[in-house]
Amino acid sequence: MGITCDVMDTEAPTAAIDRVHDEFGRLDILVNNAGGVRSGNFLTQPAMSIRRHVELNFFSMIFATQAAAKHMVDGGRGGSIINISSIEGTRGVPTYAVYGACKAGMISFTRSMALELAEHRIRVNGIAPDHTITPGMRGNMTGPVDPTTWAPSNSEEWARVIPLGREGVVSEIASAAIWLCSSMSQYVTGVTVPVDGGTWASSGWLRSRQGGWVLNP
Repeated sequence: MGITCDVMDTEAPTAAIDRVHDEFGRLDILVNNAGGVRSGNFLTQPAMSIRRHVELNFFSMIFATQAAAKHMVDGGRGGSIINISSIEGTRGVPTYAVYGACKAGMISFTRSMALELAEHRIRVNGIAPDHTITPGMRGNMTGPVDPTTWAPSNSEEWARVIPLGREGVVSEIASAAIWLCSSMSQYVTGVTVPVDGGTWASSGWLRSRQGGWVLNP
């Protein structure tokens, strides 16, 4: 059942979640995947932009989690909540400061909720992607989604930055989410899993064009 709602309206996600529960009689999984960002100098970032970043990337997760967790607790079957954060929540992010702060907050909130909800057998985990091919990352901002119109990737540069040598694809993030939803991860809670091709591990180390690794100056 598809439902369109504005996640920046605090009542809309709650209403959508309630509707799903009423339709199917149970709620077992929530994936908080709404988000977005625009680059800009923080000192000149308008107040409206700051608020929109926080409402979209952080508050939407807060209120959706509250609504879903209440149904999961009442259902008594446990559940799985997954927050799609970002590697940017674990490092400094110049020109994306508010976005990075929201993603860091998601990681902290994930740990806190894992503890609060553990007695109800509700597991709360996160996924932290880095550069992943999406329509927006290819300049397809308004749709329809047509890969033939996407801007090309600089694969040579990404091969230097990403240890696994390529950009991620959305199915790899989805696979991690499926694992965290399933019984295969039934003893996992409170963690945020990097699905980033190794960029968090590399922490500034790049492949040299002459071979080997160098620390990015």
